[in-house]
Amino acid sequence: MAQTGVVAGGCLTDWISLGVLTSWVPADAVDEAVEATGKKAQRRAGKLPPRVVVYLVMALALFADEDYEEAAARLAGTLADWDGWEESWGRAPTSGGITQARQRLGSEPMAELFAQVAKPVATTETPGAFLGRWRLMSIDGMA
Repeated sequence: MAQTGVVAGGCLTDWISLGVLTSWVPADAVDEAVEATGKKAQRRAGKLPPRVVVYLVMALALFADEDYEEAAARLAGTLADWDGWEESWGRAPTSGGITQARQRLGSEPMAELFAQVAKPVATTETPGAFLGRWRLMSIDGMA
């Protein structure tokens, strides 16, 4: 039997990537960032709530080689498996719906969220993390 890496309607790598994402960026932090920037949910039929849009923006970065709809489908499938996707939101949104949701959200919640959760991983006890009193850093660029 060939191993395909497909698990419960999605790829195992999707679950791992999105699982790591949600462990480092908990829903409470997302909600705080959304509230701090005044981007409240507009509970109209078919509108994605800001929390889902924030995770969708991050999923777009995780799955940079995929188009909007594929990244949204991966996120929707994973959230549905984790009971985090409401039926009232429908299936995964279209490219146009994602664009509108991102415009409603704006960049402020993402900046606020980054300020809340971004921190150095290494401590002063981490071997090789410091050169004297200076923290060693690396910047990774995407081609």
